[in-house]
Amino acid sequence: MAKLLIVESPTKARTIGRMLGKDYDIIASMGHVRDLPEHDFGINIENNFAPQYVDTPRSRPVVKNLKEAAKKADEIYLATDPDREGEAIAWHLKNILAPVNKKSPFHRVTFHEITRQAIENAIAGKGDINLNLVDAQQARRVLDRIVGYQVSPLLWRKLGKGSSAGRVQSAALRLIVERERDILAFKPEEYWNFSAIFASQKNDSIKSRLFKINQKDFSVTSAGEAEKIEYSVKNGSTPQVGAVTVQERKRNPYPPFTTSTLQQAANQLLHYSATSTMRYAQQLYEGVDLGNGSSAGLITYMRTDSVTIAKEAQIAAAGFIREVYGEKYLPPKFNYYKNKAAAQEAHEAIRPTDVRRTPESLATLLDGPQLKLYTLIWKRFVASQMAQARQELVSADVLVSGSDRRQYQFRTTATLTVFPGFLTLFGDSNQEKEDCRPAVLRGLRQGDILKMTDFTKEQKFTEPPPRFTEASLIKLLEENGIGRPSTYATIIRTIQDRSYVAKEQNKLLPTELGFTVNDFLVEKLPELFDIGFTAQMEQKLDDVEAGSVGWVQMMTDFYARFSPWLSAAKNSGAPESDKAADLLSVFDNIVFNEKQKVGRRTFDDGSFVNSIREKFAQTSQMTEKQYQALLAMAAKYADQTAVKISMLPAELQNDFAQARERFIERQEAENMRPPAPENGGYIPVFDAFAQVSFPEVKTGRYAFDEGKFFKSLKKQVMAGKSLSEKQLGALKKLAVKYSSQLAEPEKVFQALQIDPAELSSAPGNDSNRIKELLEKLSGVKEWTPPAAKGRFAFDEKKFYQSIVKQFNDGKTLSAKQIAALDKLAAKYLN
Repeated sequence: MAKLLIVESPTKARTIGRMLGKDYDIIASMGHVRDLPEHDFGINIENNFAPQYVDTPRSRPVVKNLKEAAKKADEIYLATDPDREGEAIAWHLKNILAPVNKKSPFHRVTFHEITRQAIENAIAGKGDINLNLVDAQQARRVLDRIVGYQVSPLLWRKLGKGSSAGRVQSAALRLIVERERDILAFKPEEYWNFSAIFASQKNDSIKSRLFKINQKDFSVTSAGEAEKIEYSVKNGSTPQVGAVTVQERKRNPYPPFTTSTLQQAANQLLHYSATSTMRYAQQLYEGVDLGNGSSAGLITYMRTDSVTIAKEAQIAAAGFIREVYGEKYLPPKFNYYKNKAAAQEAHEAIRPTDVRRTPESLATLLDGPQLKLYTLIWKRFVASQMAQARQELVSADVLVSGSDRRQYQFRTTATLTVFPGFLTLFGDSNQEKEDCRPAVLRGLRQGDILKMTDFTKEQKFTEPPPRFTEASLIKLLEENGIGRPSTYATIIRTIQDRSYVAKEQNKLLPTELGFTVNDFLVEKLPELFDIGFTAQMEQKLDDVEAGSVGWVQMMTDFYARFSPWLSAAKNSGAPESDKAADLLSVFDNIVFNEKQKVGRRTFDDGSFVNSIREKFAQTSQMTEKQYQALLAMAAKYADQTAVKISMLPAELQNDFAQARERFIERQEAENMRPPAPENGGYIPVFDAFAQVSFPEVKTGRYAFDEGKFFKSLKKQVMAGKSLSEKQLGALKKLAVKYSSQLAEPEKVFQALQIDPAELSSAPGNDSNRIKELLEKLSGVKEWTPPAAKGRFAFDEKKFYQSIVKQFNDGKTLSAKQIAALDKLAAKYLN
């Protein structure tokens, strides 16, 4: 009997294939096989928000292969991931494949770990597709498409095409922007801390901090107050030991990881981004080669909000702990952890699939990042099943009667671990930071006389709230109910990819573009991008998944609120009817310029004004964009319109004055641009690039295609649109960089007003000097060993070799790379 089993990734297919053998044909769908169209809206709002799915570009050959395999199969198993996205993929696969094989049954199988036992159990427990999960995924996709497609054009009015709005990403951006504004508005306040070192009768040193004055909390905010306290304590009574207390404390182990807590811990401890964490976790989940022809997934499914642990895993962990650490490290009964209200109980926490696969046993099978993440997951899981740690918190007070007759109470605390329990796996970093050993404090008795050997006052200032790290942002998103386990990494990656947020020293801060986008969206659509409303929509999606509400009803309710918000945003700034009519009256009897043809476009000012006049006559409405365009036109013809406008209401006069200022600024900018060639436009300049060969230039994990960029500039000019100052600057750089390949480069330089000095200083034209430096450095026999800089190590030899490869590949070195090369030359060639 032919059996077809479909998973999402080739790695998972290989791992499962080794477990199930030749009885199954296992094929990867390569993720989604159908989705909404990339360049069209794809939602029929009037027809119950019906999505119009199309094959994804990369899925066509995969689908063809799947159809051929499905025709021959007697049973078809849909084994995609156990979440909303996986369920939706399974649903699409069935819809695509069922028409080619109407006789064979389709089975939905789910598993949370890729082990032989889990796969066999899943196949034995085969079932049907969960349509509630499919509906929840579909609702999210439709919801995000509506917001993105209908709100982004509003942004384009402000920032031009290229900017975009996302329902959840914009809420995350808002959190980051508001935090940054809190930081910018923060005013530090001065305060002072005091500490003293006392010597016991046994000559033990005890560092203690001033805790209370006259048994009350205190605040010292000036140097004068601080000096008075220092004088009073130094000239006060002999220090005496006050109360010495010993408090027993029990510390419970942390629960095993969920997606969000794994991302937070990996960011804090390993400095992994959320995206990197999920990539390495995916690799561990999908399986590695264990040698001897066997493969297995090393961790359970990594997209989960549950802290539930399977009973079998608890029993296995208990056996391992008993064997390795001893019976006393086991709790009296299994540790259970409480899930949050919205968590899916059927899912498990992230844990190793086999607790006996210790990190040490996998050291030769995993690469560095994988091993570090696996170690984090393994330790957290094993610790979660261990006994509590028992500690004693020892506290000792030292009392001084100051010369000002006030009592100064100093306090020192220390922690003694009586039984480490789960801390055996982690250690206790708190103890390393303590000022005194517990035994010294326990040896003190109330009334003991001490000697003050040092007193220190320290000026401090309150600090602003910290910028978000990826870890702290994910924590806040989760606390506010924004996003779900499968979306946190995507949210953070998207706002960085769109250049709304930058990362500096692991901190997230909004860019100028991020500020602008956020402020615009919050001003125009405050309800939509409200944090509470975003969380409410996440809960609605959960309700769809639970089957308590239909997805079409959910979307209908949303759109009933969204549509008026969007309409109000579109009309925001639109003039009232009387104001619009007044502005149109200014153009009565105006003598407009002749039509002007630029490239393929014809500009006719009179026709443009008349088209707006006709629309206004029909609707009595004018958009903000039309109003601003008319103001700009009035500014252009100020010699004919200024007198008329001076007789109109003051508000319209003010709008005209601002438009006039903008027009003058644009004119001045135009005058500073290089004059166009005599035959009109920059078309001959672009023609001169006909023989230029543009290589792909790598920049980090992205690739900047100069050829594509150049074609976009040419297309813009051919369409009659002018180039911005920034675009002209980019065109100049390309001309300088590829001057040797240009036809008649002198004419290009003259047209673009390129200074000859720019040619000699351009990185791309420094090739002879760079070549000479690289040849000389090739003779270096001994390079300085790699030097650690923070978490990284700079290897001069590897850097040199990478520069050689880049140069030999014909790629341009950046100014920063050339500067670093010059430093190497200065170090090794002098």
